[in-house]
Amino acid sequence: MSQTHHPRPVNEPYDLVVCGGGITGAGIARDAAHRGLRVALVEKKDFGSGTSSKSSKLVHGGLRYLERYEFKLVFEGTNERALQMRKAPHLVRPIPFLFPIFKSNKPGLAVVDIGLWLYDGLAMFKNQLHRTYRNGKKVLAKEAALREDGLVGGIEYVDCLTDDARLTLENVLDARTLGADTFSYTAVIGMERDARGRVSGVRVRDQFSGAERVLPTRLAVVAGGPWTDEILGTAGVDLGRKLLRPTKGVHIVVDHAKVPITRAITFTTRDRRVAFAIPWVERTVIGTTDTDFQGSPDDVAADAADVKYLCDAANVLFPAAHLGADDVIATWAGLRPLIAPDKAERESDVSREHEVFTRDEGIVFIAGGKLTTYRRMAKETVDKAVEFLNDRGDAIFDGRTIKKCRTKNRSLPGAQGLESHNQAGVRHIAERLASSAGVEARIAEHLSQAYGMRAESVVLRGLADRALLERIDPELPYIWAEVDHAVDVDLARTIDDVLMRRIPLGLRARGQGLAVVDRVADRMGPRLGWDAAERRRQIEAYTKVVESTTRFRATPPARMAQ
Repeated sequence: MSQTHHPRPVNEPYDLVVCGGGITGAGIARDAAHRGLRVALVEKKDFGSGTSSKSSKLVHGGLRYLERYEFKLVFEGTNERALQMRKAPHLVRPIPFLFPIFKSNKPGLAVVDIGLWLYDGLAMFKNQLHRTYRNGKKVLAKEAALREDGLVGGIEYVDCLTDDARLTLENVLDARTLGADTFSYTAVIGMERDARGRVSGVRVRDQFSGAERVLPTRLAVVAGGPWTDEILGTAGVDLGRKLLRPTKGVHIVVDHAKVPITRAITFTTRDRRVAFAIPWVERTVIGTTDTDFQGSPDDVAADAADVKYLCDAANVLFPAAHLGADDVIATWAGLRPLIAPDKAERESDVSREHEVFTRDEGIVFIAGGKLTTYRRMAKETVDKAVEFLNDRGDAIFDGRTIKKCRTKNRSLPGAQGLESHNQAGVRHIAERLASSAGVEARIAEHLSQAYGMRAESVVLRGLADRALLERIDPELPYIWAEVDHAVDVDLARTIDDVLMRRIPLGLRARGQGLAVVDRVADRMGPRLGWDAAERRRQIEAYTKVVESTTRFRATPPARMAQ
């Protein structure tokens, strides 16, 4: 179990044990620790390995929510986006979006134009690039790959691209700095209760050793995303019905040359869902689907129908692409932890709003929500937790002053020192790495955007051994020093952690990292104490992860995703 160097006092319980180490759980642990609470965060796999690393990689207001008049959700999203651009500019950076409008589109150009005015207004006109109208010829001049037939015009606006896995990780790292104990690969297997029936501890199991123990706590907070119903069941909480209606979202990755775009393209599919084509430097991402999911959250993957649906949608928009399954380099699939509505609704119409619940026995849990508003969701959850603990009247804080939420004023680790510079500061980091350390420009750009102010510590590893500054894959900007940093600093415990989330060759490389998996294992093994059997097991486990992302090739597309 990985633990911080700020343990709670001996024989004192935690104030909170947070169950679930995705973006919401990580945000809750960080917020609570910042207020002065004693916190533990437990995650049964790697931090952010579930839904939180399977998003569209966007921090956005949610333009499509305007169609359903969810103005509160859009207002919260656009304003949280603006805050994250200031507090994590290396991880949340603006990119131009283009919404092309065709004659067949509903709504048409005028309605979309009004909608984007409203979108900008709900952002309190904080967009760095306000919406810009362009006619059909100007749209094609900007993005020549788009379909010309029926193109009326388009509107440019701004939203933000992020690295969702790193956004989660930096929340965990900051929570540790603030005093939280954090445990990855630690599964919740039950909850202990005192004579009054109140939660007194969370029973956990180390996924590597099998060792079990109880983390004593005054309150359990469940932030399990699509695993919430499962964790509540383990805790003995019976809601009388399923809390969630999870829906599956799939993305595909293709070579940028197949869909050569410079802006993110927002478009509507033939079944009137909003989707995106997003430039990812050497690659292009297309997503997402939105289908009900009935299986285990531990076994979510793109199937042939999902891939065909996305390829077909992209081929309508980009007629020269001719995308098929063979063009797909990688996929990812995640579950949205949506709160089950009272009435039947189409999957994509289910609200993305969140809700925080409190149980008298000492359990607080949160469901719903979206990546963009994680900080606000964390604040509301910790507010509820503090209110609950105060209401118990046990003088539990032992004279400690528990402060109000202050995460609006605290940057994430990679942005500490960048607050007044934003994107210019991130670019300056890249320029400094290139000029002072001789790092190749594209690699320097990547390091500045992935690590921010922490990038120099990665490069320092290569000053003593220049081989560590070499690319792991000739097409991509990742370097060998990042493997060591992932284990030594960024809490990676498995090859999957490294090659899917810290250095995502599994999502971007043509061979998904399999060509270098042995070398990665050789660097990780001595740091983590692997023997030959464990090294072999780790390689086999990563190979199975890659196989799961290409499972769609094994079966024909018997149905269309709905």
